Amino acid sequence: TGYRDWLTDSAFGEEEGAARNNHSTFYDMQLAALAYATGDKDLARRTVLAARGLRVDPQIAADGSQPQELTRTRSWHYSTFDLVAYTRLAAIGRHVGVNLWSYTGPDGQSLFKAVGYLLPAATGAEPWSHPELEFHRFAATDVVHAAADAGDRVARAAVPGLEAPPGGDLWELRPAAEQLDSIAG
Repeated sequence: TGYRDWLTDSAFGEEEGAARNNHSTFYDMQLAALAYATGDKDLARRTVLAARGLRVDPQIAADGSQPQELTRTRSWHYSTFDLVAYTRLAAIGRHVGVNLWSYTGPDGQSLFKAVGYLLPAATGAEPWSHPELEFHRFAATDVVHAAADAGDRVARAAVPGLEAPPGGDLWELRPAAEQLDSIAG
């Protein structure tokens, strides 16, 4: 409860919540998870609902790209990293009656489109055309699995073409997205 309240009341928490990239997505994911875990299901629900307009709409473009993440030198890493937070936030949403996967923004943006944007590179069908210091196809494996499990037929069809992360594809053992490549680069 103390950490949850610190997120909402501290200057640092407010700064992270106002960020326009993966920082705010992870902020929402943590806030919703902590709210749910501490019994404040209303705050968890409000956080997931607000993420549609506060996160998906401005952070995911109509083509599914994540422009703030594409400007980075580790664009692949941060695009998959941000989607880890979104998939976890969507998982929390299931517990509070919000289907974040089904949300489509005013320009057609959605979590499914964001995962779809990664699929050509994730399956090796096309190279990643944005800056990336250390490209690892397997970094997208969990978010593609999450989209497939959420009902995306294109993602489901792409699963056999994914590269297994080091140690193997553990999705069936822990169906929750993890960051599969190192942030250290």
